Parts: sequence; structure tokens; C-alpha cells
Amino acid sequence: MKNTTYMLILLLLAFLPSLQAQRIGDLNGIYYQAVAIDEYGKEIVGKDVEGKPLYNKAIGVRFTITKGLNGTIQWEETHTTNTDAYGLFSLIIGKGNRTPNSTYTKLLDIPWIDADQFLKVEISSRNDSIYRLVSNQQFMSVPYAFYSDDIADDAITTEKVRDLEIRNQDIANETIDLTAKVTKVLPVKNGGTGRAVLPVNSLIVGQGTADVRPIGAATNGQIPIGVTDDAPVLANIKAGKGIIVTNGPGSIEISAGGVSTGTLNIGTISNQQAFTSPPITVQGVNLGNIVVAALDTDLRGCIMSAYVISPNTIRVNIFNASGQGVFLGNPTLKIWVVQ
Repeated sequence: MKNTTYMLILLLLAFLPSLQAQRIGDLNGIYYQAVAIDEYGKEIVGKDVEGKPLYNKAIGVRFTITKGLNGTIQWEETHTTNTDAYGLFSLIIGKGNRTPNSTYTKLLDIPWIDADQFLKVEISSRNDSIYRLVSNQQFMSVPYAFYSDDIADDAITTEKVRDLEIRNQDIANETIDLTAKVTKVLPVKNGGTGRAVLPVNSLIVGQGTADVRPIGAATNGQIPIGVTDDAPVLANIKAGKGIIVTNGPGSIEISAGGVSTGTLNIGTISNQQAFTSPPITVQGVNLGNIVVAALDTDLRGCIMSAYVISPNTIRVNIFNASGQGVFLGNPTLKIWVVQ
């Protein structure tokens, strides 16, 4: 006695759970519900009579998603289920046993955006792995709700750019907000760095269409210095003769040769007399350097000079040629050294 069945579809392709409540990556599958009915109008043992559903039967179901009608198998899975007292059974496509014929490992990997998928449904009325074709129909609008999340929040996430391309249909207003929605690596051609991480505090340089290149983290006072036909390098400015370079956190100070300040206790210099200072320490000065001295007071006709007496040590000499005594007090001394 033949008891092959066909499917009277009641509800097909509703998504679980609600798209309003979860991200697309968390969807569980596609809800499928149907009634199994005797194909040949024959009485089947017990309750199964002509034109009536198969009641409380264990059946096998095979779902196959193809690219185009009978094209490449993108997804295939099998289920074992029981009909209820009305012949009704419910399954979730995506929760069955995936077969080796499947091209993709997850439903979300299927390129639904191509909108060319067909669903083939087969059943095994005796649950003996012998399947008969029930229907083979193209998916319509409902399954492509897998992509509705692409335009729900006007933002792009990695899940939405699975083919490494950002298309206008992926977003609602043709703009991209990268502030919080992109994870993993965004390719250079789509505006990314081509890298998942970069060294802490590292400076980066571009390399055309290739990944950006880190050139390291700068220390105090380092700046990028250009190199012909190559990436810049990090280096400090070097001091030449007569120049002092001081590198600090976020700063570079360049000053003109060894300026030093201090106080001279001069008091009064009589006419035609000279004042010679005690040795004054000036770090970095050496024999042969030019030393220029100045006071923050009026010399009133006196002549002042400075000279090196030994490494890191100078003296200041002030001669009074004014014709009268001159009181200079305790002025501040400034030294400029040309090395």
C-alpha cells in the first residue's frame, strides 16, 4: 500500500526570533509549518483515510536551498519529526542535520542579497531516508529579511559586509557611520587600515592600496623625518655648534648656545679700576669658544668682557674708564656661548 505524502503549506518562512528584538547574527532560522496529506487518496492504517492528513506519523523531511531552480546547493539539511493529531508539523530550517552537500556552514553565509534562492522540500513518509519531492519554489520577500537589519539602523557592521563590499543597498541613506558599528578588519579599499591592531602609540604611514605601516612609538622629542622613496623614520633633532636642543614630552626647545644667568656682587668700581669676577661655571663651554656677557643694568661707560679660563668655567671683567666712580650693585649676568 503506498503512503507517500505531499505538503499543504500553511505558514512558510517566518523568522525566529523577532527581527525587532535581535541582531541579524543572532537569528535562529526559518520557521516552516505544513500538513502532511495522503498523496494517492488511499486509506492508510488506522486513522488515515482518503483525502485526510497523516495523523501522528513519524516522517523525514529534507530541505534544500539552491541558487536558482535546481542550481548549486547552498544549503541542505534533514529532519525527523512527528505530525500531530491534525497532520500538522513544524520545523525550523537551519536547525536540522546539515548534509555534506551544503556549500555554506551557516544560513547567514548564504548570499541572500542575490535574491535567487529556491527552496526544495522532500519528505520520507516512512522516515526511511527515501525522499519524494513535494515542492520546489523560489523564496520571495520574507526570507530576505535576513538583510533587513542592514538598513534598520543606517549603519554598517562586519556582518553586513561579508562579501568585502559596501553597497548602497546595505545602508539606508547611502552614508556610513564608522564610530561604533564596524568590528574586525575593514579592508583598505573600503576605507580601513587593513589591520586589526596597531602598536600602542605608534605612528602610521600609508602604502597606497596596501596595509598601513606602523613606524613605531616616538620617545620624547622625536619627530618623523622624511626618507626619499621610503617611509619616514623617527629621530631627534641634533644640536649643531652653538645650539642647544632640549627634548621633552611633547616639546622640542632650541636655544642659542649655552645661555646662563646669575648675580654678580660688583658694588662700586673706582675710576680706572677693574672688577674681575670669581670663576663662573657654565656647562659645555670650552677653551676656544666665544663668550659674550651682558648685565641687566646700565654700565655707565664701563667696558665689560668675558673669557674662558678652563672647560666649563669663565670669568667676567669690567673696567671703569668713565672718569669717575660707578656703582653697579648686584646686577644679573647673562652669558651667550658660541661653540
